[in-house]
Amino acid sequence: MNTHKRQLLALLALAALAGRAPAQEAFPSRPLRFIVPFTPGGIADTMARVLGKAISDALGQPVVVENKPGGGTVIGTELAVRAKPDGYTLLLVSAPLATNPGLVAKLPYDALRELAPVIALSAQGVVVAVHEKQPYRTFAELVAAARKPDTEFPYASAGNGTVMHLVGQLLNAEYQTRFVHVPYRGSAPALQDAAGGQVPMIIDPVSTSQALIRQGRLRALAVTNPTRLRLLPDVPTVRELGFAKAEAVAFSGVMVPAGTPPAVVARLNEAFNRAIELPDVRERLVEQLGGNFAGGTPEEFGAMIRSETERWVPLIRRLGLQAD
Repeated sequence: MNTHKRQLLALLALAALAGRAPAQEAFPSRPLRFIVPFTPGGIADTMARVLGKAISDALGQPVVVENKPGGGTVIGTELAVRAKPDGYTLLLVSAPLATNPGLVAKLPYDALRELAPVIALSAQGVVVAVHEKQPYRTFAELVAAARKPDTEFPYASAGNGTVMHLVGQLLNAEYQTRFVHVPYRGSAPALQDAAGGQVPMIIDPVSTSQALIRQGRLRALAVTNPTRLRLLPDVPTVRELGFAKAEAVAFSGVMVPAGTPPAVVARLNEAFNRAIELPDVRERLVEQLGGNFAGGTPEEFGAMIRSETERWVPLIRRLGLQAD
């Protein structure tokens, strides 16, 4: 057999093998899991389940929410970091992603390096409120009172290291106030004591505090969002009031293990962007989040995470704060 015939037969054999090779698997072809590093029933869990159902319909595959609480989100985050980077493991992230590098001495991962952004879901400011019988009618009056010499002005928050905690410390650092943190294990007990007058002031997400504010048991003085919040449209922002350096948000979003193919990340980003624009999804989440949704590109969310990390970690370390 001459050389030409051998080459021809080899090419035919390769063509036959290529014909029998399986086609590249389309994404997604099986269920996805959505890790939520919080307990069931909270804001994060509700968000994941509502959006998980919406993207499930769009992608044609089930999205199974897995609650993996503990360690200030470290347990669930590490689980996602160690997952295969194929797009089938999603992680709901929030502010602890940017604060834990300062709060936790030895994190078992580097979130900026080992996770890839998909989309920002929301970026919500928090509300600064006082008990109804406190004399302060404006945020400026509150700040002036907390600046007085020998003053220690207590404020409640949902816990150490939360954005709510850090907003009070940010006010101290930027405006020479003397707010003293009173940490609680969650918003519910903090709100109970604030509404009961055991602590004069609270910094809390609007989603959890709005009912007491509407009842008049708490008086909202300012929100830290860049823009006013839909649930409290009459409450001014700190920027409007001349305290722009106290602006802060509690973000949430979706990430996947680093190394996930860009085309898969783009597919997920598209599905989530469409989901947060669905009227029924927005209606269900508006009472949870105030309706200020984010969306956008993976690159925009990545920039937000880096910016938040660079902002909070130095403050946390300067103050010597540590996770519980």
